[in-house]
Amino acid sequence: MKIVHITLLAILGVMALVAPSWAAKVDADLGDNEVKMGEQAAAEVAKEYKFSDNAADLKRLRDMGAKIAEVANKTEVKSVYGSSKVTPFKYTFDIVEDKDINAFSVPGGHIYVYRGLLNFVQSDHELAGVVAHEVTHAAHHHMVYLLKKQASLNNQLAIALLATMLSGAKSADVNNVVMGVQLFQIAKLNGYGMQAERDADYGAVTYTRDAGYNPVGLLTFMERLAKRPELVDLGIYRSHPLDADRVAAAKNVLTSMKIPINRRLTTNAISAEVKTDSVNGANIAGVYLDGKLIYRPAATSTKTSQQKADEAAVRINNALDKGFQMYEMSVDPLIGGVVVRGEPLMVVSKADADLMNSTPADVSKSAAAAIRDVGWRQMVDTIH
Repeated sequence: MKIVHITLLAILGVMALVAPSWAAKVDADLGDNEVKMGEQAAAEVAKEYKFSDNAADLKRLRDMGAKIAEVANKTEVKSVYGSSKVTPFKYTFDIVEDKDINAFSVPGGHIYVYRGLLNFVQSDHELAGVVAHEVTHAAHHHMVYLLKKQASLNNQLAIALLATMLSGAKSADVNNVVMGVQLFQIAKLNGYGMQAERDADYGAVTYTRDAGYNPVGLLTFMERLAKRPELVDLGIYRSHPLDADRVAAAKNVLTSMKIPINRRLTTNAISAEVKTDSVNGANIAGVYLDGKLIYRPAATSTKTSQQKADEAAVRINNALDKGFQMYEMSVDPLIGGVVVRGEPLMVVSKADADLMNSTPADVSKSAAAAIRDVGWRQMVDTIH
């Protein structure tokens, strides 16, 4: 590494003299030279890490990445950092066998996802949000603009990196190899800055939506990370600063794009489920919440037990999706039933209660307590 250090000092001195001309060329030279530098950075990543050869995991990531890349290569998304100029890249996607919850990209479209992150996400929608975020870093040319900003502050390393990136130097050039190392380190450890991160969040919402994934996955991934303070100095927090404002900004983007925030579609959130059990020799449906039976409806002349259970489960999940304050839930102690914001989630008849060897009032109270508990935990999980 001593030889590399001396070489770097030498090129810093030469390139600092001509930095302004390269800074002016940034917009004109986006694309080909980014690819050349990205190849060198990717070579350094390959030396640094062990890549996964798990065929199923790679297929999952690469099929997903291909859909998102196709959108990025033809869709212009307004940028708040970098450039929205569409520059088609041949995106590559690899899995790093490392337990950190992390992901990063280098110029030209090389995307890396850690094993720890694959284990952390709860759905393809969440993974797609992370992948699309990294694709946006490349598509919006964040590395070039980060270096341009640093070069304007007379940061000598940034001047040299920017100059080399835009010079079109041959990939075999030793100076280019040095720059590849530096680009890799910036992408992996230092990140692009909060403004670039938020731009990548915005781009990710558009890319995931257009690629057929639920953009809410990015939000639920961020919300869960924000509840893991032990990750502040590790993994993705290190290169992707995450705070309450950034999470709120992601929510605002989803709202402005009229995308419903239904966390049950992108996570393993607790949901009301319908199961059929044998009761007194008959198959009767029941509504379960967090593994606990809360309601077993008896059939009527117009509806089957299954139909009533399905309807109740849908109403409960809709109420949880929309969120509610504890005071907005009430129980009718006389006829039995649970109500949220004036809308009944279930009406418990004597026949229903008999199937649970209880009374309508007690079934209602128990069900309300279970729903309230899940609603409370959900509220805590999404407060930042």
